[in-house]
Amino acid sequence: MNLRSLFLLLLSIFLLSCDNDDYPYAKVPSVVRNAFWIQYPDAADAKFIQLDENYEVEFEIDEEDGSAVVNPSGNIVKEKREIEWNDLPAGVQQTLRKTYGQKKIEDPELVKIGEEIHYQVEVSRFFIDEEIVLTAAGKIDTNLNYWK
Repeated sequence: MNLRSLFLLLLSIFLLSCDNDDYPYAKVPSVVRNAFWIQYPDAADAKFIQLDENYEVEFEIDEEDGSAVVNPSGNIVKEKREIEWNDLPAGVQQTLRKTYGQKKIEDPELVKIGEEIHYQVEVSRFFIDEEIVLTAAGKIDTNLNYWK
């Protein structure tokens, strides 16, 4: 086998290995991608994960983690983002202090489902972490599941 044949063989293998599956968003509908990028133009490291018919997008904005669920029509069903303790409403802070005292409160997040705003936190206990969801008024909401 001469050098030219070897070169053509390697070039063929290289070109065959390049297909559209290498593009990370190849299987995500353009409506979903466009809706996400319009809503979050500053997002970085976006990762699209297909749920049943919806897509969950995990991303970062200004080094803060966020997630959004986008339906096939391009509507954002729900979204969440990390926030600081000081960004929690006073009612939420008061409920957490009153209910959990000096326990370590971690990972406060703002969760928006439709037009409703909720907050979720993790409370570190001795061996068990508790996941709490609160309304914007500071009431613990046991009907809403913690979004991991």
